[in-house]
Amino acid sequence: MLRRRRPPVERLGVDSYAFRLEANEREVLSRLLDELDGLIAGAGDPAVETTPVVSRLFPPAFTDHDGENAERDAEYQRLMREELIASRRAALAESRSWLDPDSGEQSLNEATLTSMMRSLNSLRLVLGSLLGIVDDLDSDLADEAVADSPDHQLYAWTGWLLEWTVTALSTPE
Repeated sequence: MLRRRRPPVERLGVDSYAFRLEANEREVLSRLLDELDGLIAGAGDPAVETTPVVSRLFPPAFTDHDGENAERDAEYQRLMREELIASRRAALAESRSWLDPDSGEQSLNEATLTSMMRSLNSLRLVLGSLLGIVDDLDSDLADEAVADSPDHQLYAWTGWLLEWTVTALSTPE
């Protein structure tokens, strides 16, 4: 008999959401969030050049890097980088604090689930960078070798989880 899985994320009521993952899924997500936190923390060290993998987490304010806006964008990055790092790490810390490997379903409030949504989005940006995915069209066109890779499977899984999270947050009470 086929067992129908309940949604991994759903609204339960006013400011109450269920977050359900299997033990192995929670373990993978926890490990990925830990690794992402390490990458982001390293991006704050001015002595270390930012790797292309995390560069998408710190988007340019101005896209004309070679022209007249190059200096303005460099100034924006100088002023905002620490705040962006702190904000992303705070969302990761919030997400990791309740992601209990021994609990199959957890009840969360909107602020906590929003932190997880931000963490999942950051994770997808990094995984997409690893895969050379620039936009959603690129993910559909990934060649078979990449599409079968564990990184691409994680990219698809985190996208699925992010979609359920956004749906739950946007469901009327």
